[in-house]
Amino acid sequence: MENIGIILLGIGAGALGLAYGHPLIAVLGFAGAALHTLNHAIFKSLLFLAAGSVIHATGTREIDRLGGLARPMPATTATFLIGSAAIVGLPPLNGFVSEWVVYQALLRGVSAGDAIQFAGLAVVVLALIGALALACFVKVVGVLYLGTPRHTLATAPHEAAPGMIRPLVGLAAACVVIGLVPIGVVPPALRVGSLVAGLPAGTADVMGTTAAGPATVFTVALALGLAVAWRLYVTLSREGRGGRPVQSATWGCGYPTPTPRMAYTASSFAAPLLDVFRSFAGVRTHRTAQAFATHAVDPVLDEVLVPVWRGVRSTAAWLRHAQRGGLSRYLLWVGAAVVASLLYLLAGGRTP
Repeated sequence: MENIGIILLGIGAGALGLAYGHPLIAVLGFAGAALHTLNHAIFKSLLFLAAGSVIHATGTREIDRLGGLARPMPATTATFLIGSAAIVGLPPLNGFVSEWVVYQALLRGVSAGDAIQFAGLAVVVLALIGALALACFVKVVGVLYLGTPRHTLATAPHEAAPGMIRPLVGLAAACVVIGLVPIGVVPPALRVGSLVAGLPAGTADVMGTTAAGPATVFTVALALGLAVAWRLYVTLSREGRGGRPVQSATWGCGYPTPTPRMAYTASSFAAPLLDVFRSFAGVRTHRTAQAFATHAVDPVLDEVLVPVWRGVRSTAAWLRHAQRGGLSRYLLWVGAAVVASLLYLLAGGRTP
């Protein structure tokens, strides 16, 4: 849902740009919304397929029962990690590129000088969305793929078949390629933004380098920096061990024999964040001296629509009795309606 909000922020920035006569803001806003729609389709599909791979391999959908899947499912883990980083908007992946364009529209609105500058408040909202999404996917990746298994499953976890892995790899590659070479997707998105804004197509060509150039330089430089850092880490690690891998027990924070019950679960990991947004997070917590658990509810569906529907259904069930009975009951209802109508007319001082 947070990505739908980002798309709507882009559309809103574009509409404000049109309303206040700022074509650059309009084009950037609409282009960012269009590009994020494409990117959202890519990384959300990747995450759904990876989740399906996990369900197929483990036979369960309960996150609290899983853990340590990185070792038996390396390909699924790697692609899910890429999708998680992309949906959060981290560079150098495709989610960062489209959010960068939306940021450009909002930040240019701040410097516009008229009422559109209040669109800058959306920058804070966008940053908050990114922080919450990051916390969410850190929880998912940490609980699902890291640590040790928390329960003994009926089916031993195993990597999915090649037919399920190939789509994951293809979508993950799309996330990386768009992130590293945004110049290939930003200009077409700007042309779409120009068409929506009703501006000449040449306007997008002028803006293409302005919007995509810094993002391209930043993502490529970051990718190269990460590659160099990883290479240095591997080289120094091998030299420090004399070229031989060393295996040793992981430090257990003072516990010599940690058990799965001592590991973080999805509920316990998210508890501090849920306490802050308790009123509208849609998650209810249950704490006892021996256990902690949560269950999700839909604030709109479960707490508004369902009670209203129950009231309507109860009223309809009561009114249904009026439809049952013989001719005498129907005549009674007709007579009561006639009497009520006459009383209403008399009370109003009118005659039929």
